[in-house]
Amino acid sequence: MRIAQVVHSYYPYFGGIETVVKEISERLVQKGVNVEVLCEDPLRKYPSVEVINGVRVRRFKNGLLGWDFAFSKNTLRKFLKENSGKYDLVHAHGYGAFPVLYAAWAKQRNKLVFSAYFPERGRTWFTSLLHIPCRLIGKVIFERADRIICVSETEKAAIRRHFSVSGKFTLTPLGVNIEEITKAKPFPFDGKLLLYVGRLEKYKNIHLAINAMPYLPAEYKLVVIGNGPYKGKLLQLISKLKLTDRVQILSGLPNEEVYRWYKTCNLVLNLSSSEAFGLTVLEGLAAGKPVVVNKKTALAEVATKFDQVYPVNATTLSPSHLAEAIIQGCGIIPLMLDLKEYSWESITKKVLLIYQELMT
Repeated sequence: MRIAQVVHSYYPYFGGIETVVKEISERLVQKGVNVEVLCEDPLRKYPSVEVINGVRVRRFKNGLLGWDFAFSKNTLRKFLKENSGKYDLVHAHGYGAFPVLYAAWAKQRNKLVFSAYFPERGRTWFTSLLHIPCRLIGKVIFERADRIICVSETEKAAIRRHFSVSGKFTLTPLGVNIEEITKAKPFPFDGKLLLYVGRLEKYKNIHLAINAMPYLPAEYKLVVIGNGPYKGKLLQLISKLKLTDRVQILSGLPNEEVYRWYKTCNLVLNLSSSEAFGLTVLEGLAAGKPVVVNKKTALAEVATKFDQVYPVNATTLSPSHLAEAIIQGCGIIPLMLDLKEYSWESITKKVLLIYQELMT
């Protein structure tokens, strides 16, 4: 079986979709599947072809128009048009990325699987505006796909609201590195530690947690791990509220250090207003920590599955009331849960089964 994974960018670029494709692709190779990643190189700094942990990666240069809607100068499109028939199956990742559209246009006798990670809105006003013409692009992909993989019921419902598609869905959640997280050793730390991990965007609502910090006892500290366009605003807010000794932003950490912070903290926060799944919630649970989430989209869905996940209406609470909710969240008794169904090994087996079903 020869599989092409089509994605906007790939490791060593870091991001949620890049992580998903890497984790699954490497495990598929270990199971004897011939996997090739076809992607773009937004910063044009990596080899055009290389093998990473058994996965052949073929990169194409692109004209950069933002990370969400970057497009290549026909190189990836041309390659797919000429070569997609050589693959038994093409798995395209990421709604709004032009490489996915190229995969749909180039579909020949191969099967097409689509993982959308569908956002109902853009990260900025500009990308939200671009979602209007992007719906026309999305319609083509959803129609041509033989199978659509959704990471949550919330994502599935959102796709069905916006596109006339049915009967192609398979629900397969994202995975976490359970063993690596559980084995991680905590850092020495005194006091109560709150943790956010993820991209620094306004819709992630990290500023709400920072605004709540003055209403928490001095022993409460907040560590924010991530990078993104909202980092500057967050640093300004931290300085304005005189919280430089209580709030810290860390960027570019390897997974091993991130996992140690999960094991160190008392509470994980994910107050985002737009999530298709909520991977950091599971990572927090894998570390045995309670999690406070915004009662929105997929975060509300995951809160119904685990008692250690405490949902709040983050965007409507005052800073003082959010602080009270955080204190209540810290009071949840931490438990080590059985999350084997969310291991990357389990997720890869589910994905491989989808491929095999389509090939028979």
